[in-house]
Amino acid sequence: MGKAFDGKALELIYKTPLFSGCDKELLFRVLKEYSQVCSYKKGETVFSKECPPSLCVILDGSAKVKKGETVISHLETGDLYGAAFLYNDVASFQNTVTSLSPLTVVTVSKDGVDEIIKNDPSIAINYIKYLSHRVSFLNDKIEGYTAQSAEEKLMHYLRKNADTVGTKCEITVSMKELSSVLGISRASLYRVLDSLENSGKIRRDNKKICIL
Repeated sequence: MGKAFDGKALELIYKTPLFSGCDKELLFRVLKEYSQVCSYKKGETVFSKECPPSLCVILDGSAKVKKGETVISHLETGDLYGAAFLYNDVASFQNTVTSLSPLTVVTVSKDGVDEIIKNDPSIAINYIKYLSHRVSFLNDKIEGYTAQSAEEKLMHYLRKNADTVGTKCEITVSMKELSSVLGISRASLYRVLDSLENSGKIRRDNKKICIL
């Protein structure tokens, strides 16, 4: 169900890397005309190849991005999706976004993004920076997928997801989803976790893993 764009949505969108520094008056005026706020229940398909080109920002809740049966990433409040598809000759969005909780999303049409960039060219620079960051993210994914062993794949994932002030990684996905992310079976994942802990490379505490 669509809702009107409001000041709360504006404040969150303004903090995203894409629209940071944009004139707030311009942003509010354009988004009020070219966007809508939609709510979804847990487990609903939020975005797929059937959807028209648009830029989406999560206002509240979480979601997962899948390509086929493989989980590509997880999204939280303030995260974007659809940006790489907006100015692309590919006929449709290549992934599927599914809500992991009750979810609220603001969807901005391509015309709306065009209007913002036309009136504030600095947003084009933000857009390039954001897409460059996504390229780096995907390169990291490829590095993880091409690791030779299941142990290397898991350690690569843990290092990339550990907090920036320590060596702890909180696993926010199920073992089924993590095995999908790593491209290994759940049985192999459990064996690797046991092996790494027994060899003293990690320590587990529920969903938190410390790299030793």
